[in-house]
Amino acid sequence: MIIKIPKIEDYEQVNKLAKQVHELHVKWRPDLFLNVDEVISRDNFREMIQAKEIFIAKKETKILGYITFNIKEKINPSMRYRKQINIDAICVDEENRGEGIGTLLLEYTKKFGKESNCTDMYLTVNEENENAIKVYEKFGFKVKSIAYSMTI
Repeated sequence: MIIKIPKIEDYEQVNKLAKQVHELHVKWRPDLFLNVDEVISRDNFREMIQAKEIFIAKKETKILGYITFNIKEKINPSMRYRKQINIDAICVDEENRGEGIGTLLLEYTKKFGKESNCTDMYLTVNEENENAIKVYEKFGFKVKSIAYSMTI
């Protein structure tokens, strides 16, 4: 298996994986998420490739997972400087979950962050996504804040 930046030809496989995770989000938060066929637009996918903000895990011709992220500098005179790698999405094919692919994607992204002089990694996760929470905690992520939401 290799981790790399995808090519535009990988779009269909990545969007199929994105749909798997998106369906979970629709189930957990139907108040926010719509059931759509195209989770990542082709234009957005192309932009992520050009910006080097997506990695895929690929074995032969099959994409087993992907991770999307962006890097932001946090400059505030009352806080320490941070250059944060923000993970937007991480997805592993449902047939391959539990094989360590998510951890490999996180490790690769962390290495990329270090090479880009990032100070920390950040992500959010749905409280119902217990499997992902276990992976993140085992990887070394710690809860730093709690977000509340209310429908009005």
